[in-house]
Amino acid sequence: MKNILLTLKKIIPKEIEILQRRYKILRGINYYQPIGRRSLSQKLSISEKIIRNETEYLKSEGYILVSSSGMQITKEGISILEDLKDVMHHVIGLHYLEKEVKKYLGCSNVVVVPSDASEHNIKENIGKSASEVLLKQIKDNTIIALTGGSTVYNVVNALKQPNTLSDNVLVVPARGSLRNNVKYQANNIVSILSKKLSGQYRLLNIPDNLSKKSLESVREEPDIQETISSILKANVILFGIGNAHEMAGRRNSSKSVMEYLSCKQAVAEALGYYFNKNGEIVYTSSSIGIKLERMTKTAYPIAVAGGENKAEAIIAVKNIIQEGSLIIDEGAANKIISIMKHNN
Repeated sequence: MKNILLTLKKIIPKEIEILQRRYKILRGINYYQPIGRRSLSQKLSISEKIIRNETEYLKSEGYILVSSSGMQITKEGISILEDLKDVMHHVIGLHYLEKEVKKYLGCSNVVVVPSDASEHNIKENIGKSASEVLLKQIKDNTIIALTGGSTVYNVVNALKQPNTLSDNVLVVPARGSLRNNVKYQANNIVSILSKKLSGQYRLLNIPDNLSKKSLESVREEPDIQETISSILKANVILFGIGNAHEMAGRRNSSKSVMEYLSCKQAVAEALGYYFNKNGEIVYTSSSIGIKLERMTKTAYPIAVAGGENKAEAIIAVKNIIQEGSLIIDEGAANKIISIMKHNN
């Protein structure tokens, strides 16, 4: 594939440029629909004249519809995007980025999605790709543990119900819940995923920042013990990677904890564990849930993160995702490669 595309770029460079431009415009319409030409021009940084000419072509071919509310993609347009996905992966250079990130992080599977969209739609794009990775890991008697967060929510939201359902699938939260938007809390995402998979679920109705004394008391409850037992047996763990101080803030961590994280130079958070840039765990939040040492031995990790500001955090947690999948965007991938090249 790579050699063929290189040859095509040499012999028909203009046609390849047109293909890239039309693909980008069609994908942009799919992201932002309904959208007008001027707005699309601004979002994609393509002149309004080119947008007008190319959308006229896409309209004539039946790939988009144009109305007073804006442009929208048709079923034929969606089909074209799906058919071109693998080809454009190579043309845009995402396949190269995946190989480079995989080499530097030692991760067995890396998926990179394009970054030419808004932050919200980048998360949606990561969600679609990660949902495909997740489905491949689900078999009979699978236990899936997941964290909360907007990116994990997008993974579950994008997941399409499989044609063949696996038996006895159980979905559980990996940890207690943060005090954030209910929509993005682990318990809510767990219930959504279990419904899509026609499986069962257990909830963990415990805030993620209880005192140790309160946690020990709650841990004795039979329902909690049953849920914890299921979490520790998880076969698949879906989680987001965050910046250390941002995540500590969301957990309403005390000033002393924030200062401690700064002192220890924490840069990353995943599953309630905080890591420095060398990948060493420097702090663990008080919570009930997954144990990292067990996760790395028994469960398949699927990590999701978007934005170049997450690059340092992703590098810091590379040791816990080496036997699993990492789904990131183009911006994060380029930054990871830049940092690793500089360090080497």
